[in-house]
Amino acid sequence: MSGDGETAITTAPRTIVISNDELVHGNIEAWMNIIASYRERHPDHAVVIFYEGEPVNNLQTLFRKGVPNKEAFQLVVETPDGFLKDVPKLFRLLVEGAGPNYRRYIEKELHKVLDLF
Repeated sequence: MSGDGETAITTAPRTIVISNDELVHGNIEAWMNIIASYRERHPDHAVVIFYEGEPVNNLQTLFRKGVPNKEAFQLVVETPDGFLKDVPKLFRLLVEGAGPNYRRYIEKELHKVLDLF
């Protein structure tokens, strides 16, 4: 994932199971806000969501999938600094954001990042 020659540590893929009947736009917005909060705290980390083994370059495209394969999403974090302490929390929040209680992650001030990490 990193092409700049630095040695990076990559986490093992963690499966994110969609617990909603379908993946709604709010779930995607929640994921975007959760990842933005993580990246605010760890700007050098790459957070990659995979769908059926392929990296998703634009999370908005997931909304068009309607009812995706509920176990086809995986999270991988790549870090040059090896600081992985917040990765379990990131994973837990993404799982919550994939469920029916995603609204807590989309209610924020305009142009503000959620303070989750």
